[in-house]
Amino acid sequence: MTLHNKILIADDDAEMLETLSSMLEGEGYQVVRAENGEEAVELAQKELPALIMLDIHMPRMDGLSACRALKTAAVTKAIPVVMLTVEGSITEIQQAINYGAKTYITKPSSREEILKVIKSVL
Repeated sequence: MTLHNKILIADDDAEMLETLSSMLEGEGYQVVRAENGEEAVELAQKELPALIMLDIHMPRMDGLSACRALKTAAVTKAIPVVMLTVEGSITEIQQAINYGAKTYITKPSSREEILKVIKSVL
């Protein structure tokens, strides 16, 4: 059963993962963490979060490949995906949107901006 407040965050930057997790937990969200795209896909299929946040640049499986895998799997294709990117490369963002991501957040972003995006997607 999908919980409306469960968010999966995948980022290989431990500090960013901790910052986002603490912020979202402080807002009442249940956070599931992954350190790479492969782990994110596995956890998404097991946990069925309400939202998935993927960093584009990660080891083992990048965020774009993870997004594509999530959007082609029957069990996770309806879960909204928000991409996290440092560079904000138009090509990468367009590719993510083509794969099915709802939107993206450029890192770093303000707490207000991140929460606004999450609330608009949920």
